[in-house]
Amino acid sequence: MLNDFWLIVSIALLFIGLVASQGLLLVIGSLILIIWVTAKFWDRFAFRDVTHDRTLSRDRAFIGDTIDYTITLSNEKLLPLIWVDIQDPFPHGLELPGGNVRGRGIEISRDHRINTSLLPYQRVTWKYKIHCAARGYHRIGPATLRSGDMFGFTAAETSFPTVNHILVYPLVVDLKHLILPSEHPLGDTGGQRPIYEDASRFFGLRDYHPTDPMKRIDWKATARRSWLQTKVFEPVVSLNVLIALNANTGEYAWQGVNRRLFERAVTMAASVAQHCADRGFSFGLVSNAVAVYSGKWVNVHLSSSSTQIGQVLEALAMVGPYAIASLPEVLSTERNSLPPGTTVVIATSLVTTALAEEIREIKARGYQVIVVYTGDAGPDMDLPGVPVYLMGQVLEEHEPVLAK
Repeated sequence: MLNDFWLIVSIALLFIGLVASQGLLLVIGSLILIIWVTAKFWDRFAFRDVTHDRTLSRDRAFIGDTIDYTITLSNEKLLPLIWVDIQDPFPHGLELPGGNVRGRGIEISRDHRINTSLLPYQRVTWKYKIHCAARGYHRIGPATLRSGDMFGFTAAETSFPTVNHILVYPLVVDLKHLILPSEHPLGDTGGQRPIYEDASRFFGLRDYHPTDPMKRIDWKATARRSWLQTKVFEPVVSLNVLIALNANTGEYAWQGVNRRLFERAVTMAASVAQHCADRGFSFGLVSNAVAVYSGKWVNVHLSSSSTQIGQVLEALAMVGPYAIASLPEVLSTERNSLPPGTTVVIATSLVTTALAEEIREIKARGYQVIVVYTGDAGPDMDLPGVPVYLMGQVLEEHEPVLAK
């Protein structure tokens, strides 16, 4: 910006021009004064009554969906803006065909840039189509605007703190096309909503049958009636399924994260959740992955409500490939609160010794365990008595989508 020295110069030239009746000095002094005033107050008034607005047709989508995106810039004052440079941070998981999106620095982040000018009381609108290319909780903004005076001596800058978010759900694969009917990952059931007994809901007593397990015999009632009595529990009509997503793709932290294998595991966790929702099961989700903007591991409690699939898919959309604990640690914490008869479905690309031991402990407590393996080959160790479904080759056809 021009300093106060030029103000003194302009006043001096105007004074001399008036005294000496020199029109040229008056013109030069006036021009210097105009430039000084413009430069002095430009940054104070340039963005006054200027508004920037973004509009999204929706804030939730699936991979491959398109969202209408509108940007509006308004100048509600008499002072024009000769040039305006808009820089809006734009995430990597979204694509903007027709937009000027450039990498910043070492291209860890990107900016959507627009260059324009605004006349007095003018409003300019840009319309785009956002292509949702990758799962995630994507943030657009905040926008930074820069402008300069007509003489190029000074520039003004302002920020608009408004941030827009787009939640892109993970890819969901129909398990019917991935697994043969005889290899159904959740076991064979006689109907869509099979009946199970909940051992936490005592209903009454009946005479003992040879097929009854010994642990259900009520010995006090047997002593009173002089013949064996068996406990009867209330039936429930939904199978409880706990989906466990393993964020680790390597046994050691220094091996880093394989994003391809991680996205595969997320896809299978989402697919199992959709499979459970379609059949009316009660299901939930746990993971050692950390959610975006959170320091806790992912945990969605078991439920069979109609909104459960939305909560699980939203949680999976927000998980990042960063583990804050091992999956065995998470499972050891959660297993104590599982209802009897729960089936634990583990989506993982890695089976470690610690995970194999935790699986054995879960089975020893009477729960069913199924491993959906998303690695390239098979697990490095055997899991006796545990169904292991190798999904790596089947997911290869979805690699172009998952790799984005």
